[in-house]
Amino acid sequence: MSKIIYLLIFGLSLLLFYWYFLKPKKAKEVHYLIHKDKRQVLDISNAYDLYEDSKTLLVAHFGDTHFRSGHGPKKLNPLIRSTIAREPDIIVFTGDLIANYESWPHHLTPTLVDKLKRLKAPSGKFAILGNQDYVKDGQYFVQEVLKDAEFQPLVNESIFTAKEETAVHIVGMDDTILGHPVYEFDKKIANWQLLLVHEAGHIEKVKSLLDFDLVLTGHQFKKRIFKKNQNAPKFTDGLYQLGSKTLLSIFPKYEAGKIFLKTPTIYYYHLVKESNKKPTS
Repeated sequence: MSKIIYLLIFGLSLLLFYWYFLKPKKAKEVHYLIHKDKRQVLDISNAYDLYEDSKTLLVAHFGDTHFRSGHGPKKLNPLIRSTIAREPDIIVFTGDLIANYESWPHHLTPTLVDKLKRLKAPSGKFAILGNQDYVKDGQYFVQEVLKDAEFQPLVNESIFTAKEETAVHIVGMDDTILGHPVYEFDKKIANWQLLLVHEAGHIEKVKSLLDFDLVLTGHQFKKRIFKKNQNAPKFTDGLYQLGSKTLLSIFPKYEAGKIFLKTPTIYYYHLVKESNKKPTS
């Protein structure tokens, strides 16, 4: 009997050791260097510091957090540390903040707002809604949380922001599954054109799709989940070149890795300013 007790104590000690010392404290960072003409897109995750330049616009991207009971806002801590270190100019969130409004533990709302508020970006923080945000009419709650956390929700809306002389036009589409998306947006003049959409499956309906430099989505699919007799969506995960100037980037699952060592992920896009070029429409 005493051996069993000792084993239990040992097991609990190991768990405590994990929670305090081994749980991931750093986010997995993926860095892409992107030129305006898209002729070369480099994964610079292992050497991003070599490409740091005051003229480069840095956009941070995350999404699909699916917060719920047992998977709360403290999961944002590694991203907060990452953004403090990298100092992005813009932060975008591409939907699915919570898993289900009906079962949302409301005592966690102040913590969620506080954690999101600690993500800082001088040129603005922008967000769109995902299909899970709409479950049980949760979209109203999610929008209020985002606003309280100093994110600007974009629901079929566009906005301008800038860094020095670099103008950025950002369009946020409503969710294509449970929302009411529109697929036509007025052309605007800016150095960079960004489109935020939660699901990539319907982006080809956007009439001005090829006018955007960067299309950022979430709601990743893995091809292996589809049976042989099922057709996988055209855009599932990773990067896609759409036309000559448009790049699609699908943010992966927020946490990846083994059960006890899951690590949150954040993407960084280093947008290189072209010299002696006028803004394009």
